[in-house]
Amino acid sequence: MERPPTSNPRVNAGEALSIYESARGQPRKRILVEPLLWTRLHLEILSCTFSHCSPAPPAMMHLPSTEDARQDARLRRDFERFFFGYRNLRVAKEGVLRGHLCDEPSPLSWCCDLYLHLGGNRSIILPCTYYCLGDYIPVAAHIDRSRILTQRQKKLGLPMGLRYSLPAFNVSELKLKSVTPTDPLHDPYLVALLIALGQLQWRALGRQKPQQAAGVTPKLMFSTEDRKNIYILSANISSSLINMFHYPAIKPAAPDPLVVRISSVAYEPIETLRGRLLALLLLLLSTISIKDVDKLENLIVYT
Repeated sequence: MERPPTSNPRVNAGEALSIYESARGQPRKRILVEPLLWTRLHLEILSCTFSHCSPAPPAMMHLPSTEDARQDARLRRDFERFFFGYRNLRVAKEGVLRGHLCDEPSPLSWCCDLYLHLGGNRSIILPCTYYCLGDYIPVAAHIDRSRILTQRQKKLGLPMGLRYSLPAFNVSELKLKSVTPTDPLHDPYLVALLIALGQLQWRALGRQKPQQAAGVTPKLMFSTEDRKNIYILSANISSSLINMFHYPAIKPAAPDPLVVRISSVAYEPIETLRGRLLALLLLLLSTISIKDVDKLENLIVYT
C-alpha cells in the first residue's frame, strides 16, 4: 500500500530548505537517490502537486489531415500495427511516435536521454526520447510507462531466470511496490524528467535569456496501457528551482511550489494525431503562429 500523505516539510517549516537540508531533516529516509526510486516524500520536498487530468482543447480535435487518403491509410495501418501491437513494447511505441513526429516535413528532431543535474559534478541519466526544434531548442520529451517499470525492476535487482529465488523475489517485489505510485500519472519519475528537460531548456537559452525570464515550460508526453489517450504533462520550471538543483547546499530565497498540469490527447482520429500533438507541444499560446515556433522566447516564463 502506498504511504499515506504526510505534511510537507518545507511548508511546515515556514521557509524554503536546500536539497541537502531536506535530506538531513529526514535522517531515517533516503532522500538523495536516483529518480527511479523517488517517492511521494520527494514530491513533498519539491512542493509538487498535480492538476486534475483534463482533455485537450476541443478545437484540436477538428484539425484537418495534411496527407492524402492513401498516406492516411498507411499511417493508420502502421500506427495500429506497431504502436498498439507488439505487446505494447516501449521500443516499438517510442519508435513509432518518433517517426510520427519527425517525419518530413517537421520542425522537430529527436535525441536520446536526458540528464538530471544535481550540484556541479553529479549528473543522472534519465532514459527517454526528447524532441528539439531544429538541432538545439529542446521542447518536449516522451516516455512509455513500460520503460519506467522495466528500469525500476532492473534498478532493484528483481531476480529472474536462473537467479530466481522466491525469498529474494518477494523482497524485491516489496521494494518495487514501495516506489511505484498507485496513479501512473503522478509518478515522481515524470517530475524528474520535466525538471531535467527544464534544466536543458534553461541552458539552451544561454546568454539570450532576457532579464525578466523567470523559468521555462517543458512538456512531457506519457503513453501508458491506455489505448484511447496519450497524456501531456507540463510545468513552469522556475529559475529558482533550477538553481536549487544546481546549488543543492544553498537555501532558496522562498518556497517555490511546482504544479504539474496534465491533459489527455485522444489517439483518434489517428490521421490528425501528428498535427494535434505538434500544435499542443509547440504552440504555447493561442496567439503564437506556426512560423514562430522556432523562437527561443516561446519557452520562457516571464515575471
